[in-house]
Amino acid sequence: MADVIYNTAEEGSVSHKRRREMNRQIVNDTENMEMQSYPEAQAEAKAVKSQKPRKKIFKRIKRLHEHGMHDDIRYRGPLSFQSFQALGWFCIIMSVVVMLLKIRMKINPDLAESLAKRYDLLGYVPAMSLPFMLIANFSRILNNEEGYWKQLLRNGLSTFLIVVIFNLFFYHYVVGVVNFISLDPQQVMPLLMGLVKMVTAHGFISFNIFIDLFLCTLFMFFLFYKPKRIFTGKLVYLFRLFAILPVGYEFGSILLKVACANGQVVIPIWAFPLLTVKPPMTFVVFMLMVIFLKFREVRFCRHGRTHAEYEEFLQTNRNSLHFSIYLTLMLVIAAVADLIIMLVMIIQQAGSLEAFETLDPNNFHPIAIAVGFGKSIPLLFISPIMLFYSYTRKPRFEKIGTLLPMVSMVVIVLIVIQGVYQLIAVAGLPRIDFNELKEMLESMLMLLMME
Repeated sequence: MADVIYNTAEEGSVSHKRRREMNRQIVNDTENMEMQSYPEAQAEAKAVKSQKPRKKIFKRIKRLHEHGMHDDIRYRGPLSFQSFQALGWFCIIMSVVVMLLKIRMKINPDLAESLAKRYDLLGYVPAMSLPFMLIANFSRILNNEEGYWKQLLRNGLSTFLIVVIFNLFFYHYVVGVVNFISLDPQQVMPLLMGLVKMVTAHGFISFNIFIDLFLCTLFMFFLFYKPKRIFTGKLVYLFRLFAILPVGYEFGSILLKVACANGQVVIPIWAFPLLTVKPPMTFVVFMLMVIFLKFREVRFCRHGRTHAEYEEFLQTNRNSLHFSIYLTLMLVIAAVADLIIMLVMIIQQAGSLEAFETLDPNNFHPIAIAVGFGKSIPLLFISPIMLFYSYTRKPRFEKIGTLLPMVSMVVIVLIVIQGVYQLIAVAGLPRIDFNELKEMLESMLMLLMME
């Protein structure tokens, strides 16, 4: 009985296996018949089996708002803002040397002939001081090294001190000494203005670059700063309109210098430190630099990103590299445009290309000199340096940044003292007989004791 049950179960399991194999064979035969009856489906199936996943040759370029600290690049230029600050102070020192050398060349024509070519090369160095300082200050705001208030306070205080020191030195010492030795004190100021006209050929001297730095920082402050109390909500647009004030001061200073070069107005000497230094094309570069950053902020925040995320994006090496490349292109374009404008004005003044070589450079277009055309050509020398610059790089020696202005001011004072000494020696002042001076002082002392 048990053997019969076992055999029956074994036969049932075998028949079950055979049934599954038969069903599988029927399904395969059915698929083969369908593939044979439909050649298009057969070809499509073969194509799907033989097709391999393709590799993408070009990766999708991320948009600006998709970047951040998570995908930042490693490249960071070797030059920091402190390097540009040091270059700026070096150019300021050289500008003092060039100014004293120019005065000495006016007094000594023989020296002017021997140093003519060297002076032309040195004349480009002072024009590079403002761009270096401007980029350094601009970068200290971008990398959160300094805020707007600190820069406004430092540049505003520096401007005020230069105005006070200049007027104190000029009116107390220069005018006082000339009044003491002059027989007609009323002719002192016309005499000094004549000396200024002789040295500059347009009737004024603009040298205070700190007022330019103050105006540029003020312009950035009104465009980028987020007010927290008064100008909130829609009133922030009114706050942005205040950026017209520094731009208006800049244009007012240019118009005043043009009017002075034309002889329409006379700029008093006390106002010389209040004149801006920026040439027109340098001012254009600064405006384009600010517009570039403002446009990137609008693009970044348009896709739902916050202002805080944009501030974080400013700290990336990617944005620093884009900033350096963009500014390099702007410097080259501005320098080439300034060169073309200057050449056109020279040819126009000469009247023809034949008379171009006989044109006296000392009589070149006083309006162009007053406005500053031709002074932005040195931007070509700065442009390749910008490719090695990164505002995200921290300086190695931070204490140098605080000592650099003080050391530079000491060097400038020593150069001025030495320059005045050299000018006195070149001027050929009459010799003093100390015996006669001693007798004159003794007689004056006796008269005072008798009184």
